[in-house]
Amino acid sequence: MAHPFFGGLTTLVHKGTQRHLEWLYRITTRRPLLVFFVAVFLLLPASLSILSTRFEADIFKLFPAEKGPLKLFLDTLEWTGGSRQAIFLLEGNREDLVPEADAFAARLKAVTVDDKPAFSRITYRVFDAAEAEAFARFIGYAVTQPQLFLDRSQAESFAKRLTPDAIEQSLLRTQTELASQMGMGMRDLAAADPLSLRDLVLPRLKAAGQALNLDPDSPYFLSRDGRVLIMIAEPAKPVNDMDFARKLVAGINEARRDARVAISCTGAHLSAVIDESVMKRNIIVCIISSLFVVLGLFYLTYRRFLPTLLIPLILLYGITMALGVAGLFLPSIHIISFAFTALIIGLGTDYSIHLYDRFYAERSNGTSPLEALRRAVTNTGHGLFTAAVTTALPFLALVISDVRALSELGLLVGLGVLFSLYATFLFLPPLLVYSERRFPATVYKPLPGFGLGRVWSFSRRHRRMVIPLSLLLVAVSLAASFFLTFEGELKNLQPRSSEAFLTQEKLEKHLSLSPKQMLVTVEGKNLEEVMGRGSRIAALAERYQRKGQIVAWSSLDRVINSPETQREILADLAKSAGSERWEQQVAGALERNGFALEPFQPFLTGLARLKDAGPAPADEGIGHLSESPLRGVVDRHLVKDGNGWHLLVYLYYSGKEFSQKDFLRDLAVQDPAARATSIDMVSSQLAESVKHSFLWGFLLGGTLVLCLLLAHFNSLSGIFASLFPVLSGVVVMTGMMAITGMGLNFMNAMVLVTILGMGSDYGLHIAHRVGGARIDGEKTEYVQAGRAVLLSALTTIAGFGSLAFTDYGAMSSIGWATNYGIGATVLFALVFLPAFLPRKTA
Repeated sequence: MAHPFFGGLTTLVHKGTQRHLEWLYRITTRRPLLVFFVAVFLLLPASLSILSTRFEADIFKLFPAEKGPLKLFLDTLEWTGGSRQAIFLLEGNREDLVPEADAFAARLKAVTVDDKPAFSRITYRVFDAAEAEAFARFIGYAVTQPQLFLDRSQAESFAKRLTPDAIEQSLLRTQTELASQMGMGMRDLAAADPLSLRDLVLPRLKAAGQALNLDPDSPYFLSRDGRVLIMIAEPAKPVNDMDFARKLVAGINEARRDARVAISCTGAHLSAVIDESVMKRNIIVCIISSLFVVLGLFYLTYRRFLPTLLIPLILLYGITMALGVAGLFLPSIHIISFAFTALIIGLGTDYSIHLYDRFYAERSNGTSPLEALRRAVTNTGHGLFTAAVTTALPFLALVISDVRALSELGLLVGLGVLFSLYATFLFLPPLLVYSERRFPATVYKPLPGFGLGRVWSFSRRHRRMVIPLSLLLVAVSLAASFFLTFEGELKNLQPRSSEAFLTQEKLEKHLSLSPKQMLVTVEGKNLEEVMGRGSRIAALAERYQRKGQIVAWSSLDRVINSPETQREILADLAKSAGSERWEQQVAGALERNGFALEPFQPFLTGLARLKDAGPAPADEGIGHLSESPLRGVVDRHLVKDGNGWHLLVYLYYSGKEFSQKDFLRDLAVQDPAARATSIDMVSSQLAESVKHSFLWGFLLGGTLVLCLLLAHFNSLSGIFASLFPVLSGVVVMTGMMAITGMGLNFMNAMVLVTILGMGSDYGLHIAHRVGGARIDGEKTEYVQAGRAVLLSALTTIAGFGSLAFTDYGAMSSIGWATNYGIGATVLFALVFLPAFLPRKTA
């Protein structure tokens, strides 16, 4: 027996809902034109709001990025230009790649957008021939400051290059190169470094400037097997200018047409345009195809043309109003959030199915049209009203989430459910009145029962078998759920067939230094202090590499030696030189080989100072490197902005052999202020954000739903009937995901919210109809409610579960999770729930 408070609350809510539904019945049957014009009037501002709404496709915009590894990850993309670059992959024979790269680069430079160059920079080799003078100037500095750039293991080799025999051999090589390459660039390089000492410095600089596993002997960004060449271009405008991005992609496609080698592309601009197109196409195809399935199911069941034709109008109205109202609160809407509006196709159709099914059943029993409509709106509509509110509130509760994906999903679907419900109440009754007057049906044939009568009888008759079987299924699924894995790879949520995704896979497979990467930043206002702290991080990375936990690491410390290392190199060189004067030996050799000394004077002066030199300032070496064609080494590892200097250290690792937890602990000991990020760390942060937001949304939404159910039912059996199918369905859904090898991810985790919102309706409708029936009418009411529930589940699967067949990983996982969840929930509602319903006494 219900508590007096809940009994009074139930009575109050029932009276208020009943009066509201009676008002809806009166106004839609007596003033249909007024209803129509008011609805159209509301539709106009909503449509204008949609036209001004901007849609986004960047998956990182779905999650909070104000702090933690994700913020650092996005910051580094901005600092290093990764978020602005377009990367081209040229694949073919080695002899074709370089000439094709030259031709393709020329075509890219000619691409314009709005009469302005589309790219600010294009590079595909270590340095451009046009920068030969700057390159020679840097080499002249580097070879006379070996303590700054030379690896200590090369100190002995450097000293050997300055022995008499080695000097003669080097000058002979220089003569040969000058004779075969009479360009000004070669003469400048020979004057800056006549002994080819650059051979001991350049490999280290080139390796430090590359994030990819390239051929160290090639002047181009060429793979080790010579079959892939990388070209990096920087578009003139940022990716958020979508009009520029679309025109840029069109220019890229024109530039690579008829190329003799395969050219593919990835990057933020291409992803924004192509992925947006793929996503929109997938969503539109799914919505249209599912709409046909929904309409087909409805028409085949009820055989009425006008009600079938009204369904897409109701859905369109609900979606338009939801997007329009959401657009008033949101500056932009993510395309994945928009994909969840496909839910409204299934949910919005549910209300039409339940309302029309009741109307049709009453008419087939001989009830007059207006009375049949009144019973449908005020009786069945009561259950629909509660079901819609219990569906909408869990979604709207997610608006408080700081995870954009959940917040937008909750707002769009919650509003869509409510608008679809009212669109059904406002549009379907006038249409049925008009249809009965204009096209009166002489006979309402009995509706198909889909075998539900036998299901009811079996479940009620064999309660002792059905109840344990249902509990066993839940228990097995619960056990399987403990083996459910979490899929943290964000790339697996992207469109698998998009060019950007496939190109990125090729880069990782053929050119990546390792499968995974961690980035560590040291920040501060003083460059010398930042470099000193960076040296300690580099030493830590070196220790982890020696232990075999990381494959490689890269930082400026591998290019610009610390003062301590410089002193050690200078000591080694002084020991090797002894009492010899290197500049005198080189000058004598130059004269003997017919060279004039004047062009080589800077080189000779540098050698003369080397014997008594001390450590060179790091900022001096960085300055020279930044002004050279090898500036990419600095750009990749050192950034300066309004907050100071940011030194970046890259660690490359393969998998579980690298304990990130241990490294982060050691990092905190070495430098408590250092920050780190990696895809694994970002995934963990996002998972924690989604978990936190989902938990609060679940608690708030669940509390609201429970309160509504308490207000609707005056017994615990009604609440149990509403919650048992959906909770069991969620458990079976997670169990099925684990059994089929499907992991939980950031996107399909949101299906848990949608199942809780939608699935509670199924048990509610059955409990509402059966609970209010006499003993001899329970089976009939169950069949009528069950038929509507079954059709509702099928339309939801057709409307939202159809996303399972897209190639967009995020949407596909959402679709499959929905199919599992809705399928399991309707199974428990129709097959197992009747066994739990209490028996009535005559």
